[in-house]
Amino acid sequence: MTVMNTKLIPGYRGAVESWERDQMQHMNVQFYMSKASAAFSHLQNALGLSPARIREDRKALRYRTLRIQYRAEMHVGGLMHGFSGIRAVDGDTITGFTHLFNSKSGALSGVYEFTADYQDLDTGETHALPADVRQAATDLIDDHADQYKPAPMKTVILPARNFDHMFETNRSAVDEWECDAYGTMDWRQIVGRFSDAAGHIMGHVGMTREMQKARNLGSAALDYYTEFHGPIKSATSIVLKSALVDRMPKNFVFGHNLMNNDTGEILCTTTVLGCYFDMALRKAVPLPEEYMAVPEENLLVNQL
Repeated sequence: MTVMNTKLIPGYRGAVESWERDQMQHMNVQFYMSKASAAFSHLQNALGLSPARIREDRKALRYRTLRIQYRAEMHVGGLMHGFSGIRAVDGDTITGFTHLFNSKSGALSGVYEFTADYQDLDTGETHALPADVRQAATDLIDDHADQYKPAPMKTVILPARNFDHMFETNRSAVDEWECDAYGTMDWRQIVGRFSDAAGHIMGHVGMTREMQKARNLGSAALDYYTEFHGPIKSATSIVLKSALVDRMPKNFVFGHNLMNNDTGEILCTTTVLGCYFDMALRKAVPLPEEYMAVPEENLLVNQL
């Protein structure tokens, strides 16, 4: 049972819908992100950044970095709830988290550790925190020693630059319905692009969906680290380039650069640690041999 204190902000309560389940028979990462985004909106509101104020000022808290971990699967019909907290205010940067739980078991399912800046929604320019927002955030600071905090990611982190052996895994434009109330691309839609890209990377490695099915294998993202470099606006033409970064006995590491197709600017950079698992046992298995056959020089880790 999760025990709330006065410095935790409730932000989500709901259930896993059938259309949020993917072919791995668990809730897809993009729908975790939509629930975390809802919780983040409640946190902003608690700091004095109401929707009306954000619309008028065209400024809001935006993730600068985002660390995501998936710790327990959620299945269709599962009840969920989430809350957010603030760990620190350093200059004009707020460090905090959102946790999503299985409401029946109390198990922590999704972890979102972030740093956030007060940004112009149109230009991405960072501004000083308004005095009232800073005070409200300061009042909520707590080390939250009773809340989970992830250790550093156990892999290399992809920097924001172009790499050899990256290839296109998505080419699209940002539709208005993919944007939040303020005209910027919703984080769910960004994570959805990464989810779709995973299948293309697996295919590039030599693992097809039919091969996975024949071997009774599923795949799962376990750990993400994302850095956001600028706003992604409605109608922006985007291209996602991805590649295999590294491989381990039971894990793969993917890298993604989401880019403005017109300017070549890298809008966000993501590193993903994942695994394959037995679909019946729901337990991780050794990485398929196709990953081991990828030439060493094609791994992005060798360009770092």
